[in-house]
Amino acid sequence: MSAMQRVRTGQRRVWLAFVAVIVLLVGAHAALEVAVAPDLDPLIYAIDAGTALVLVLAFTLYLRWVARERRREAIERLLLDLLSVPRNIEATATETLKALAEARLGEAMLVAIAGDGDRDGALRPVATHGYPRGWAAQSPPPPERLAERPELTHPKAQHAWLEPAASRVGKRPWVAEVPLRSGPDALGVLWIVARRPGVLKDATVLGLLSTRLGAAFDHAALYEAAYARERDLEGLETRRREFMAAIAHEIRTPLTSIQAFADLLQMGQGEMDETAGQLVTSLGQGVMRLSSLVNDLIDLGRAGQASYAFQRDEVDLGAVVRSAEATLRPALMLREQSVELDLPPEGPVVRTDRRVMEQVTLNLISNANRHGPPGGAIAVTLRTTSDGGARLEVVDNGPGIPEVERERIFQPYYRIAKDTGVPVPGSGLGLAVARQLLDQCGGRIWVEADPEGGARFCVELRANGG
Repeated sequence: MSAMQRVRTGQRRVWLAFVAVIVLLVGAHAALEVAVAPDLDPLIYAIDAGTALVLVLAFTLYLRWVARERRREAIERLLLDLLSVPRNIEATATETLKALAEARLGEAMLVAIAGDGDRDGALRPVATHGYPRGWAAQSPPPPERLAERPELTHPKAQHAWLEPAASRVGKRPWVAEVPLRSGPDALGVLWIVARRPGVLKDATVLGLLSTRLGAAFDHAALYEAAYARERDLEGLETRRREFMAAIAHEIRTPLTSIQAFADLLQMGQGEMDETAGQLVTSLGQGVMRLSSLVNDLIDLGRAGQASYAFQRDEVDLGAVVRSAEATLRPALMLREQSVELDLPPEGPVVRTDRRVMEQVTLNLISNANRHGPPGGAIAVTLRTTSDGGARLEVVDNGPGIPEVERERIFQPYYRIAKDTGVPVPGSGLGLAVARQLLDQCGGRIWVEADPEGGARFCVELRANGG
């Protein structure tokens, strides 16, 4: 039973109970008068009857006032419930008519909204109740005149919007026309068609329907716009990733050939003069940087995709760190940097994705290599945590990272501005790739200041990788 039905039922029961009490009291009083004075003047009985009628009339008016206020309150709650759940326009219209039908405000209803998302466009019905199935899809033309404010009419002429519901509401029904507005803009209109006006005679109820439903449909329009915007952004993100992957793979093909030629030239570097040797060395370094950039682009594209398949295995992190240091040893030697490995003799072993940890470790040591000073030192520490997981720390003795920049450096392509004006090699992708990969395989990464200067990058992994 709806709130409106409970109001009606409660009002009827209270009124009947009150009338019964009045009748009993008047009857008892008349019987007592007859017993005491059989020849009592009939005027006394007339006064009793008149008093009873006045009391019944007064109580009836009071009950109507109470019921009217309770109906307003019930409709207010009903409309607020419609506002509480985000929906699109069609779903909002459907739920609105369902709620109003349960409240028995009318036998037939329709919601018409300005077409094609244009608030000044032609109205088209989007949801109906009490109309033939599929009637709204026929896009019948709207009335020539639409109310500027809520109004209740008893039209003589049948309009195209009334004819389909004539079998339910009769030839001359009451029609409540409720504009749906958001400020000065007209969003649409609600029509409620009923055989009898009932609660629709209350101008306050029509005003509540106009303002609250106007807000509900305004929210629905915003919800649709936000949803469409989200889909557009998802489409743009998908196209961006596809573009990055295509470019990266296109670059890889000629890069493989360039790498092969660079390796051949380096094999004969001992027979070259100093200038030629420097050019060959520069070529090899450039190929390595370009290859690293391509790998970062591919990993960044993978990291945000659900299709990136993580392979969880028992991974010896100590072996991963030693392999990464050996891979980057030429770059470290080029800048005359030393690496101090503080690792357990074995392990720790954590259940995670080996490829992820290899990539993250390479990125962190490579980052320390680029940002640390020539001839500097890099410390790599690996420990087992109290919960059976692992903690990896990579510390350089470079200039450090200001506190305000410690989250920004994990954004793709973000680079900290240097006062010296000397460009730092790198793509600005390594740390972003590391964070995205760790987030997806159950780890975390952050940076903090080292007490002796420089930056300390920390990685933590749970024992089960979850």
